[in-house]
Amino acid sequence: MYYLNTKAQYMLYQKVVNNQIFVDKSLMIEEVSKVIGTGNPYICITRPRRFGKTINANMLGAYYTKGCNGRSIFDKLAISGTEQYEKHINQYNVIHIDFSKYPDYCEGYDEYIRDITETLKEDLREAYPRLENREYRSLSRMLLDTEASFIFILDEWDSVFYEDFMTDRDKIDFLKFLKVLLKDRPYVELAYMTGILPIAKYSSGSELNMFDEYHFMDDNIYDSYFGFREEEVRRLCEETKTVSYEEMKLWYDGYYTSEGKSLFNPRSVSKALVRGVCLNYWTETGPMNEIADCIEHNVDEVREDIVKLVSGIPVEAEPGRYSAAEQNLETRDEKKIHHCLIEKYR
Repeated sequence: MYYLNTKAQYMLYQKVVNNQIFVDKSLMIEEVSKVIGTGNPYICITRPRRFGKTINANMLGAYYTKGCNGRSIFDKLAISGTEQYEKHINQYNVIHIDFSKYPDYCEGYDEYIRDITETLKEDLREAYPRLENREYRSLSRMLLDTEASFIFILDEWDSVFYEDFMTDRDKIDFLKFLKVLLKDRPYVELAYMTGILPIAKYSSGSELNMFDEYHFMDDNIYDSYFGFREEEVRRLCEETKTVSYEEMKLWYDGYYTSEGKSLFNPRSVSKALVRGVCLNYWTETGPMNEIADCIEHNVDEVREDIVKLVSGIPVEAEPGRYSAAEQNLETRDEKKIHHCLIEKYR
């Protein structure tokens, strides 16, 4: 098994729990569980890189899957004290796909999506032997024929949009693939999806409009489960005694929850506590091509804005959403540039 009811997420999350720096975010499970089996079981979480998306996706997979016994982890976490703990732990068929993983040899979208669909079909044939001798062109038809229900955990859903081989046609096809797989399907108990960009909205607006999207700008449900809250950072600083909270706040206090409370980048905080020094750890996690291009060409005087930011002078901006189909940063007024800056800066 590669996607269906694997132990991989349990093993990965166990390593996180065993880390020198660990913050218990397991109460997020209680929130997610509220939509299981309802008429709207679709959640899309978007956050910048290194904000705990994959860790939380692995946590959910380890908790829900029938493929392993997660009690050795979760009995010790906050979720074990909730009323619904016993109801959901390891009770579901979980299909967990990390869309940022590619075949060893992948030259185009067709190879990419074929590897995903064929691998999942192999998993389903192994789990449901009566499907073994049937040929399926449609993955959704195969899932229907299992007569089972599934939780889908789809991590980094938008990663393929960054690949050079993706054409505009490929992007549309990928969105249609997700739509056919998930929308209005009786086998979907929960579809939990993560990414950096919000779901692309085309003129019809119908591809994935069943998802409730939660991102930094308007998330009052899950905002405290991504990033470290002020009280969490204070506790970690007191426990490790390697970096003071005051220094940590000066360096990494770059976000706020919906309640206006400080929210810290977890990678930067963890690295600083382990190494005992505050540095620009976050900028090591992804390419800065978008910002570099804006600076080089001084798009709508964005270079001057960056100089002000580096000098400690505030720059007023009203960042909003932009979609996976809008990756070219064109004008300052469209706010895409400032959205990118905010995402990259911390």
